[in-house]
Amino acid sequence: MITSAHKKNWRNFLIVQIITFSRIPLAIMFAVLLIVNRETVLNGSFAYSALLLFILILCELTDLIDGILARKLGLVSELGSMHDPYSDSISRMIVFWALGMVNLTFMTVVLIMAFRDVTVAYCRIVLTKNQKPVSAKWSGKVKAVIQGSAAMIILLGPLYWNWTGNWTAPSLSWIVILATLASIFEYAVAAIKSVKEKFED
Repeated sequence: MITSAHKKNWRNFLIVQIITFSRIPLAIMFAVLLIVNRETVLNGSFAYSALLLFILILCELTDLIDGILARKLGLVSELGSMHDPYSDSISRMIVFWALGMVNLTFMTVVLIMAFRDVTVAYCRIVLTKNQKPVSAKWSGKVKAVIQGSAAMIILLGPLYWNWTGNWTAPSLSWIVILATLASIFEYAVAAIKSVKEKFED
């Protein structure tokens, strides 16, 4: 029998998932607006850059809000722990791909992000098979903060390059690359440890 409590839980679960997956269409919107109006951004339009920055901030806020809601409503689950990093990965790759398309960052950044996410996904598979938790690691959270912050600062580059020079874009790109690669380590160690424990049992 489906009770009103079950219906409410299902509705709340859907709301949390919609917030989680909303990052992807927001990232697509950012990419389209940036690429179509690349000259406006590169020429240092404050209003247009502010609009794009607002979209990026919304993306990051959904990442914060979905977790808070899930914990508050008692809806934390393994399914949610998979959906959240998936939406993070896809949305951030779209954002950095768009920044690369207008030459604000290296396209290599997107390749490194994809390499990291595929590697971590296989580590998660190993952990799942060995009945270990697959929730986000601290290194992954630090990586997410660095990627999100760097995307915003890189986007705004044309507004402040007259004072600083455009060295900030490649520097931030390298920081993102290094932070992204470093975040593999914690997942890889956990996966290797789980395999080792299985053989020792």
